[in-house]
Amino acid sequence: MSSDKQVVIVGAGGHGKVLLDICRSSGGKVAGFLDADTTLLDQLHGVPVLGSDDLLEDQSFVAAHDFVLGVGETAIRSRLSDHLERANATLATLVHPSAVISEHAAIGGGSALHAGAIVNIDAKIGTHCVLNTGASVDHDCTLSDGVQIGPGATLAGGVTCHRNAFVGTGASILPNVTIGRDAIVGGGSSVAKDVPEGVTVYGVPARIVRPAE
Repeated sequence: MSSDKQVVIVGAGGHGKVLLDICRSSGGKVAGFLDADTTLLDQLHGVPVLGSDDLLEDQSFVAAHDFVLGVGETAIRSRLSDHLERANATLATLVHPSAVISEHAAIGGGSALHAGAIVNIDAKIGTHCVLNTGASVDHDCTLSDGVQIGPGATLAGGVTCHRNAFVGTGASILPNVTIGRDAIVGGGSSVAKDVPEGVTVYGVPARIVRPAE
């Protein structure tokens, strides 16, 4: 983290708490959370819930902080990312000290790399992406905005994940495979061929179990 401003985490659930820990571990300071539930203080290690996302309408509040999304559900993350963009919010990029990132990789604003995450050479990570605990993104991969990679999931070289794609816990994506926009790869799956937009795939090898809506 390079900014001197304190971080506000938008969303105070489990994912938000992980981001709190990453921020503290990397030397950053968290001003608080934004969440509709202001009764969560006892569960959040003493960090206050400052209010709901209505505070993003307060220009002075937005200008005084950096922001990162602490919500895991894709549709809500997408709505909140649009809200942050409209507010001209500055995004915090959170990287756990144990994450390994090539100096030739690119990480977009608002993304979070959890403990043990790996990003290899010439990988490109978009904005508001999540690389969960132990996730591995190999050389020349491209993750568009809003992509989430689950704990222990592995992307081999040259994989492309389009906007808001979700790769579940422990899944393996073979080299040069493309995961379509809003597609979901179920946990533990092995993906050997391209996944169309909006579908859910699962299994070894992965097959479509729910078509696009």
